[in-house]
Amino acid sequence: MPQQYLALDFGGTFTKYALMDKAGAFLAQGKTPSGRGSLEQMLAAVRPLRDAFAGQYAGVAVSMPGRIDAARGVACTGGSFHFIRDTPMQALLEEMFGAPVTIANDGKCAASAEAWNGALADVEDGVVIVLGTGTGGGIVLGGRVRMGCAFGAGELSYLGVDLHRLVERGLEKTPDSMESIWANYMSATGLLKFYGRCKGLDGPIPGVDGLAFFAAYDRGEPEARAALARFGQYAAAGIYSMQAVLDVQRVAIGGGISARPEVTAVIRDSVDRLFEAIPFTTFGRPEVVPCRHGNNANLMGALSFHLDRHGG
Repeated sequence: MPQQYLALDFGGTFTKYALMDKAGAFLAQGKTPSGRGSLEQMLAAVRPLRDAFAGQYAGVAVSMPGRIDAARGVACTGGSFHFIRDTPMQALLEEMFGAPVTIANDGKCAASAEAWNGALADVEDGVVIVLGTGTGGGIVLGGRVRMGCAFGAGELSYLGVDLHRLVERGLEKTPDSMESIWANYMSATGLLKFYGRCKGLDGPIPGVDGLAFFAAYDRGEPEARAALARFGQYAAAGIYSMQAVLDVQRVAIGGGISARPEVTAVIRDSVDRLFEAIPFTTFGRPEVVPCRHGNNANLMGALSFHLDRHGG
């Protein structure tokens, strides 16, 4: 059997896949629409890959959303795959692909990729923050990805930033209550909300996405510039709070909007200004850098988890 591996990254819209060697080189890759209606649809969407890559892989490495018990191969929850509840994904996929399978949470896969041969490879302690609809991420301590007792370490979306609101309102899925957690600010969604407010609205501008925002930014629009600056301030405040618990050496910024160097730069500058403004801080100021692996991080990290368990 060749020392090649099939990696899968189950996403809300597409499932990315890649045939990779043990060094993490991509030999082939692509994507297919995700099955969102049921577990059967989810599995059916990737079944053709079994035949397409027959005889070419020694194992299957899987990244997916949700609380994932990687040691047992069980998906306790599935994020946007709402039908996942204590589902034995590893066993189901091993039966399908006829090879050893490893599954892990997508944010933890991104952190594992950066710890393996990316932006965190030369530090012991670091955090990956993935800017998407919410705030994904993973924590690396002592060179290892921290899972947590309930497999939820690094779920940075839920970092409390308005404790009064959190106490009084709890966390309902309403725009108002979501303002109590970091995901409302430290995300691509949060950036667009800041932009809408700079335009005099209560939230995002209908029809405006990240591409439209950065087009306005590139034109020098004052509201877009102000929104990114405000986003950086809230990012820095959350990183400051996170540092009080973790005290890591480096924070790596990933996710779609991180492809724009201004995003990491404004977070870095805001972190520097905040730490300089609070002279009595008793923990370290982290270095803020971009992630190295971009949109391939989940696939790369899934492979690193697989190799760590099964060798290769």
